[in-house]
Amino acid sequence: MAYYYCSFKPSLLFLLFYIATSQAKHSITTHLHFFIHENVNSPNATAITVVNSTTSNPGGFGSIGIFDDELREGSSVDSKLIGRAQGMAPEVSLSEMAWLVLIDFVFTDGEYNGSSLMVVGRATFEGPTERSIIGGTGKFRMARGYTINKLLSGAPTGHVIAEYDAYIVH
Repeated sequence: MAYYYCSFKPSLLFLLFYIATSQAKHSITTHLHFFIHENVNSPNATAITVVNSTTSNPGGFGSIGIFDDELREGSSVDSKLIGRAQGMAPEVSLSEMAWLVLIDFVFTDGEYNGSSLMVVGRATFEGPTERSIIGGTGKFRMARGYTINKLLSGAPTGHVIAEYDAYIVH
């Protein structure tokens, strides 16, 4: 009976370990804190419904909204404008008000001017919301991570403000 020694498996394991650890050494973790300001009142609305629901359920399942909101340093409407939050939000639940939100945070000022972050995830009106960072451009190229946001003021005022914390590995 012949025995063969194959050095391929240990070598492959070492190579995969080396790649994983060498990439981790070059990663940067950045925490950003900012606010989205959305105006739902015409004529200066930054968010509109482009498709109305055709169902009779109470939640608006099937409607689609788009937005081009202000990204600001603070919760005040006078705080520094640092970019735009552009995206869409189809309402996706038959049983509650819930959206699948796709946001591109486009930074237009400061250290991250010219960079962007792509964020995807579910949104409801219940408590803080966590979403995934699935990519980025510029200084955030190959980004991954997550955001946590909470609603500070709601639609009845016509001006929606949401506070965001983004934890970015890039």
